[in-house]
Amino acid sequence: LMRRIDHLVLEKALAELAADPHVTLAINVSAHTTGDAAWLRRLNALSRKTPGIMRRLIVEITETAAMRNLESAQHFVETVRATGARVALDDFGAGYSSFKHLKALQVDIVKIDGLFTGNLSGNTENLLFFNALLTLANGCGFDTVAECAETAQDAMLLASAGVTFLQGYHFAKPEVTRPRGAPVLPLGSVGPQAH
Repeated sequence: LMRRIDHLVLEKALAELAADPHVTLAINVSAHTTGDAAWLRRLNALSRKTPGIMRRLIVEITETAAMRNLESAQHFVETVRATGARVALDDFGAGYSSFKHLKALQVDIVKIDGLFTGNLSGNTENLLFFNALLTLANGCGFDTVAECAETAQDAMLLASAGVTFLQGYHFAKPEVTRPRGAPVLPLGSVGPQAH
């Protein structure tokens, strides 16, 4: 059912973007969808109908899915980016990426896995791995998201390290409805350092 769910999420996300010019959305797709030509065709068709909204769409693929079939993932990323949408590599550090693989994918955003970003103040090993992953992502010129910024202290540490965006319960918890009159951050509560 994952492919059908991913198709439905795409339709609903683009409808939301079309309805509200202030919304930016990030949607996760399953490993199955990174090889789904029908999903890419639907994305292309929808992007031609409403080209102005694509810059506000971020499609997230997991590092593990991307590394499972690098050639297919490269095609997926190229096709999504050609519509004007951005692509994020989710759970970075939890899989098998090398510098070569990371450069080959040409994603826009790298989301550093929460395994390495949580409890930085009390875990020197996490800090070591986080700094290595951040250096790699920055060296490739990608925007970065640090997942699991759950406390003010961790958020400050992550921001001072130089990540582009922070995500975590410190900023917001997932909600079913959008707060009235408030700008919406991408799904998962991704927001700039200033938030």
